[in-house]
Parts: sequence; structure tokens; C-alpha cells
Amino acid sequence: MTMCALNEVKGMKLKMSKLYKKVLTGVFIFLFALLFKVSNIDAASCRIGITAPSSAVVGQSFKVTVTVSSGSSIGSWEYTLGYDSSKVRLNSGTLHVVDYGNGSKKSASYSYTFTALKSGIATFKPVNASVLDYTSTNECLSSTGSASVTMKTQAEIEASYSRNNNLGSLSVEGAELSPSFNKDITEYSATLPVDTTKAKVLATAADSTASITGAGEISVVDGLNKVEIVVTAQHGEKKTYTINLTVEELDPIMVRVNGKNYTVVRKSGLVENIPVGFAETKIKIENQEVAAYQSELTKLILVALKDEEGNISLFIYDKNKKTYTAFKEVKGAELNLFILDKPLKDVPKGFIKTTFKHNNVTLNGYKLKDDKEGIYYLVYAQNLETGDKDVYLYDKKDGTFQRYYEGLVDFKETQIKYLFYISAFLLGIIILIIMVNMFKSMSSEEKKIKKYQKKIDKLKNKVNYSKDEYDENNSYDIDDVDERPVIKKVEEDEYVAPKKSRKEKLKELEEAKKILNKDKPKYRRVSLEDDED
Repeated sequence: MTMCALNEVKGMKLKMSKLYKKVLTGVFIFLFALLFKVSNIDAASCRIGITAPSSAVVGQSFKVTVTVSSGSSIGSWEYTLGYDSSKVRLNSGTLHVVDYGNGSKKSASYSYTFTALKSGIATFKPVNASVLDYTSTNECLSSTGSASVTMKTQAEIEASYSRNNNLGSLSVEGAELSPSFNKDITEYSATLPVDTTKAKVLATAADSTASITGAGEISVVDGLNKVEIVVTAQHGEKKTYTINLTVEELDPIMVRVNGKNYTVVRKSGLVENIPVGFAETKIKIENQEVAAYQSELTKLILVALKDEEGNISLFIYDKNKKTYTAFKEVKGAELNLFILDKPLKDVPKGFIKTTFKHNNVTLNGYKLKDDKEGIYYLVYAQNLETGDKDVYLYDKKDGTFQRYYEGLVDFKETQIKYLFYISAFLLGIIILIIMVNMFKSMSSEEKKIKKYQKKIDKLKNKVNYSKDEYDENNSYDIDDVDERPVIKKVEEDEYVAPKKSRKEKLKELEEAKKILNKDKPKYRRVSLEDDED
């Protein structure tokens, strides 16, 4: 290899070495710039957000939440929540917030409660906000959110509610509706095959704000089943769609009771409330097995009949006569009775035959003739728990039944009278006691008056005797003395002077002595003291 060639090789190596250094330096510079940029991004990722309900009712309160957050830790922050005070009123919360973190805190939340004052839109937004990064203490706030609440009065809200209560679609799985569905047609018919026990009704509302009841999977029985689908609009208006859903029967058992057509319900489990004392069994009607309910005590057999409208009721079945009688069960506080429609042989005195209603069931019975309010009725019934047949008294006011006996109604009617008589008797006794006490008081006063009158009479007699004796011996007339005491008879209605003390009496005696005995004549001593009884 020549010298030139070697020089070229060295030159090329030198160039390659310089290029490598330049590339390496560029890579380092790029990586450093990338790291610096990422650091700056982290430092600028802080945010203040606000959440609030989209709507509120005027006069009611709602909640607003302010959240300060960061991708890393937040150091300190400050903001003031701005809002329109003419539209909303602050109930709780601090508007101007100054707070800080401890290095591990990435967010902080603050709650406020406001009351909507009037219709309109209220906007909430933080102002004068600042958030510092915990590590670099640099400003990192990148954005602030806001929230708006639409406020309306209740009347405005209700006025905006949809009144659409139509169905958008209606169908029965496995059956065809007749006529075809139309939102304005509210009654349809459909037929399901034999032995169907469940039907699936599919329905959707024309308006998404409306609600639907009655659709879905429902239980059905042989024959007619009336299905009602009710659509309720957001505003509250209701609309009912009816499907007359018939389950086919191979050999339906048709019967007629009291001029009305019925179909015998053959399947069990379709009677919701089996009467007390009855157990489910199977019997044969027209060579078909039918579900029935039998009572050992009453010896009654019940079967379920369905009318043309799909209503199921229990009837008493007489196997011998092949007849059906409506089963009328009534329940009292402690009684379960079956009303017997047989007339009473001996109707109690004062009762007449009539009909009345109990729990919307018409019953045959006997009304108390003089009962103008129509409260008391007699029925002939059988106790389903004991099997006993008897006459029962129905109190329409209380809605209760009890076994009837002679005098029960009279006793009920006279309870209030007895209470009145007892009250009057007690009142009379109280008045009598008051009058006796008043009489005793008056008698006592009269006795006191008579006692004092007696004493005065005695005193007068004694004074008169002394005066006469003195006139005979000394010819002295006591009537000439004006100052002498005047003795006056006290009438019953006049005031009686209170009793005087001994000292006062002695003083009066001395005064009397001075008046009657100026010349010291001898006279009989008169005592003004109380006489001993």
C-alpha cells in the first residue's frame, strides 16, 4: 500500500470519528431536550374543575363541587368561586379558598350549597386561580372549568313534560293481534294454543319518557284472559290498551248460572285465596278431571268458574244435582262464615227479609224493622272452621258478625240509654247532696237566730222585772231615762251581732247600773252573760 493510500485511509477514519462524535452529541442533546419537555409537561398539568347538576327547581337547593387536581403532587393553590348572586343564594361553603398540600396530595375538593332564586341559567367558574407544583413550586395551572345550571319553576318544568301516552309497538309472542297494531286502537284479540300457561306480551312506548305496566311474561288460563297494558306519559296522563287473549281448549266445560255464561276452570293453582278449611282436590265434571276445593267440616265442594270477561270466582258444586251456587264468604274479626241462602223458619220478632252489601258482596238477610239507619242485619251462615250452622247478627257500622241470641239487638240499642240513665242518676244524687247541704246550712242559721232571740227575750224579761219591782218600791219610771239600753227583737233576715267578750259585757253592766240606779236603789241583779243551756 502506498503512502497516499495510507493517508487517505487515515483521513477517512478521522472524518468518521468526527461524524460519530457529532451524532452522539446530537443524541444527548435530543434526549436532554425530551426530558426537559416532559418535566415541563408534568409541571403544567394542574387543573381546577367544577361539577354541578344540569338543572334545578326554583326554591330548592343544589350542590356545586370544585376540585383542584394534578398529575403529580400539588403544593399550594388559591381561587375564588364566581357566580351570579341575583340568580342563586349561597347557603354553605367558602368562596375564597387558599390551601396547600403535603407532597402526597394530588387533588382537593370543596363543596358548596346554593338555592335557586329564579328561572334562568346560573354559571359557576373559579376566578383569580393559581396552582403551584409541590416539587418545583412553579405555576402549573393549565385550565379551569365551569358549570352551568338551568333553573325552572315547578310549573315551567311540568309544562315541559311530554303528554305522549301512546304505544310505539305491541305484540304477543306466538300469536297474531287482531286488528293489526295501531297506536290509536286500544283493544285487540289474540289466540294461544292448547295448554299454554304463560304468555309473553311485548310493548314499547312511543315516547321514551313514558312508562309501561302490564307487559312482560304473564300467567294465563284456559279460555279468555284479559290483559291490560297501561302507558303513563311523563306529564301523568294514562292510556290503557287491552288484549283479549284466549287460550284454546279441546273440550271446554260451559255452564250457565243465574242467566250468565261461565267456563269451568280445570287447572289447579289458579285460585289465589283458598277459603279457610278447604283443601285442593280433583273431581270429574262431564268426564273431565277438574280442580276443586273440599271442606271435611262443611261437606262443601267448590269449583272455579270464569265469566266471559275473564274473572274467576268460586261456586259451590252439588254433585248430585249438577248445580252451581255462588260461594259467599264473609270474614269478621275472628269468624270465617259461608252465607247460606236458605230462608229462616222462625224469623226473630222485629226483623224483615231484605238484602244488604258487605265488602261489595250482596247478601240475603233480615233487617231490623225499626232500624232506620240500617245498621243491624241477621244472616243464616255456616262457620267454616267449626261447621256449625247458626243465625249471626251483622253490625254494618262496625263491619262485624257475632252469634245472635234473643235480646242481643235490644241490648245493643239500650247501651247508650243505660249510660244516659246512669249519668242522670249520678247527676241527681249530686244535686240532692248540694240541696241537703244548703238546707242544713239554712237550718243552722235559723237555729243560731232562734238561740240569740231566746237569749234576748230572757234578758228583756229580766230587765222588765227589775223595772217593775223598782217602780213599786221607789216610784221610779225607767222609761224617763233616755240613756237606757233599747232592747229590740231581731228578725230572721236582720244581721245578728257577733258574740261579745266577758269584759265588754261587764262594762255594759256597769253602765246599766249607773243609769238605772242613780240614787242607789236596790234592784234585782241582771246578768248579760250567756245562759248555760
